[in-house]
Amino acid sequence: MDIREVRPGMICHTTDGSGYVLEVDVKNELILMQREDETIPFQVHVSDLIDELD
Repeated sequence: MDIREVRPGMICHTTDGSGYVLEVDVKNELILMQREDETIPFQVHVSDLIDELD
């Protein structure tokens, strides 16, 4: 997935599960996400995102 396709409010899937996108750092290709059942956000690199069809 391309970093320019990721927007706050989206649900994205990672190798560790899925979560809501809070912030996108295009320059560093980092995404701040939060799982629905957790209160602490986590950060992933765009390379950790997986397409829903995979």
